[in-house]
Amino acid sequence: MAINGVRPREMRRDPFKETIIWDIVPERTALVVIDMQNAFLHEKGLFYVPAGMGLVPKINRVARLCRERGILVNWVVRHPYRADGLDIGYERDLYPIMVGHPAGYTEDGWGAQLVPELDVDNNRDLIVPKTRFSALIPGSSNLDRLLRYHGRDTLIIMGVATNICCGTTARDAMMLDYKVIFASDGNAAFDQSVLGSKEPSIIQEAELMTLRACFAMVCTTDELIDELNKLPVLPSNA
Repeated sequence: MAINGVRPREMRRDPFKETIIWDIVPERTALVVIDMQNAFLHEKGLFYVPAGMGLVPKINRVARLCRERGILVNWVVRHPYRADGLDIGYERDLYPIMVGHPAGYTEDGWGAQLVPELDVDNNRDLIVPKTRFSALIPGSSNLDRLLRYHGRDTLIIMGVATNICCGTTARDAMMLDYKVIFASDGNAAFDQSVLGSKEPSIIQEAELMTLRACFAMVCTTDELIDELNKLPVLPSNA
């Protein structure tokens, strides 16, 4: 399956439709899965993204292929805030309902837990808490330190939400000189569907166009899987 794109430093006729194509070098690549928690995926979650649960089979498949090829798997999660909201910051001004809400990401709340349908390998994967939308701004998490320690300069990003935590992390990653691969149908947007709208959303595609033009290699999950399947499997996983 050919990806519609060009190699690095080649000119694109239409950067909103043609993507840059990064090589996946297993020992220099990491899968970064963002915010696949009950607060966003459970239908009673405080910030429920209706398309979120549909990502789980794709993410599980990609995570398995990555492990088999020595690609580091990271589960980035929103760190629980205090029940009194004292450590939230201005995010509470936008969504005051989040303070102390068990279906959000509050201490001892069920919303902060990863959904059980995810195939997490606790012996091989990293779980990385973050406190801001982006996992890579200073003070949000130790993701940048861990990636550099493990020698990773290419990030595959999947999760929720395309236009908030995933997209923000992708932008910051590129600004920190990471090569970013963003799965177009492996991320779901926080859009009007959270209010029950059945109208087609422009938010997902608008975000993907921006990322494709300026920040990331954007491809489908199937295209990503095709690229992963071209890579050798580690002997211990054969």
